Amino acid sequence: MKWVIVSDNHGMEYILTDIKSVHADADLFFHLGDSEFDFHDAELKSYIKVAGNCDYGNDFEDETVVQYNDINVYAAHGHHLSVNRGLQNLAARAISHQCTLAFYGHTHVRHVETVDGVVCINPGSIAQSRSSEPESYAVITFDETEKVITFFNQQHEIMDKEVLVF
Repeated sequence: MKWVIVSDNHGMEYILTDIKSVHADADLFFHLGDSEFDFHDAELKSYIKVAGNCDYGNDFEDETVVQYNDINVYAAHGHHLSVNRGLQNLAARAISHQCTLAFYGHTHVRHVETVDGVVCINPGSIAQSRSSEPESYAVITFDETEKVITFFNQQHEIMDKEVLVF
């Protein structure tokens, strides 16, 4: 099983379609907000998406919960949950929905942290990193023995890998 997680492309065209073609074998694609595209834009087609603070229109939801192969995922942009000040609100919201994973964006900094038993994942921004690290997105692969998150740059080169425990 393979999931792709992207956030904060801020109007950058073609990158979402490019990511989909590079990872065409993925089971799920998540966009965590601030695409700055219309909800129905072709770039966002097949992405599970939430609203960021730069997304407009009534079709975007602020949060979503996805259950896939007995894994529950909570996804939100994070601006309403004060993720810049910590991940406790994000984790609490995920727990309230019986989720073991929480995906968020907004900070433009890739990050993995377990808070109160919830693995919180930020793929970073694919367009505008706010750290010394390059722009990034994440891919989680699941097999019989382990779950691995891999961070990629805009050129789809591996930046980092980490085994996830949940």
